[in-house]
Amino acid sequence: MAKQSNSSARERQWAKAIRVAGLLAAIVVASHAAPLVACPFCTALEPSLSQLRERAAVVALGEVQSTNGANRSHLRLHNVLKGASHLSAKNTLDASLDLAAKPGSLVILFGTQEGAPSGPLSWHAVAVNEAGYAYFARAPKVSATTTERLRYFAPFLENPDALIANDAYLEFGHAPFDEVARAAEVLSMLRVREWLTDDKVPPARKGFYGLALGLCTEADQRAINAEFLRGLVVAPEDDFRAGFDGVLGGYLLLAGVEGLELVESRFLANVNAADGDVRHALTALRFYYEYGREIPKDRLKVALRHLLARPEFAATAITDLARWNDWDSLDSVVALYAREGYIQPAIGRAIVGYLAACPKADGAAALARLRKADPVGVRAAESALTLTTGGSRSE
Repeated sequence: MAKQSNSSARERQWAKAIRVAGLLAAIVVASHAAPLVACPFCTALEPSLSQLRERAAVVALGEVQSTNGANRSHLRLHNVLKGASHLSAKNTLDASLDLAAKPGSLVILFGTQEGAPSGPLSWHAVAVNEAGYAYFARAPKVSATTTERLRYFAPFLENPDALIANDAYLEFGHAPFDEVARAAEVLSMLRVREWLTDDKVPPARKGFYGLALGLCTEADQRAINAEFLRGLVVAPEDDFRAGFDGVLGGYLLLAGVEGLELVESRFLANVNAADGDVRHALTALRFYYEYGREIPKDRLKVALRHLLARPEFAATAITDLARWNDWDSLDSVVALYAREGYIQPAIGRAIVGYLAACPKADGAAALARLRKADPVGVRAAESALTLTTGGSRSE
């Protein structure tokens, strides 16, 4: 009987551990606070040309000879880089393209097989000039090391050719963060600083460039970069600042605790800070918590707690505090339940999830008190969390 009792106790402990892990996953998903893998400040990314090449059965350079007005084109093939055996003719191709191209235009053709390996090919075409094709043809294959690949693409960032510049950016955006950090040494810090203040540079790329400044390893350039980014942080700005999260993330990497104090005072602890700036600061804080080294994690938690004072950010802050195992905030979190201005389903779910995930006895006791005080509201929050985790909330 004793063995059965011990076994049952262990099973209950494991069940609770699994449930807590599920709750943490649920509240993280609810606030979109996913772990960072690729470049954290790069915008939603389309496949790069190299990725398209890797996925395609056929890759070729073609020249449009004629079209029939319905995107059906007759092309002369200048070079087949991949999959010649899939083509019925070596030098010509008749295909329906997803691109309207005039006769004489050069296109890179990516043929993907539909269904079975012997099925018909569907074609994706990318308009290109001779410089763009040379850049593409010489690019290292996806099988090469990421470091080797990024070293190739780095000089092409902000190339005068828009296709080349965008594709080089995509390669950095898709790369694992640690590889991006290693490749930062080949970037010209002077040029990156210029790009950050250049109105001609697409705003979507500026978050990456802010981060790149923070990844610099040369002491003299790090000092210059820190002062430069600080200037961007304190500059007055009324409109949405594209890439500002990357600027803040890069600044935290360079300035450490001193940088955090500035970000904290201007955005996190400032109840009048613009919502957009606060969101950028929160993203930068999450990034640093995952990848930073100098600022103690407990200090980051203190900075995040300021957002509990703003109802519009409370649910997100509570979620992240749970994800960061900040159980010292328990009293502050519980105090928000049913407070005027905080009576929102998202905040209620975040509080209940936080308490249910808390390993301290105080968390279970606080949750029991809430169940007694507001059985309907807590039950609704727990049901929502159950739907998110797909599991049972019963003990």
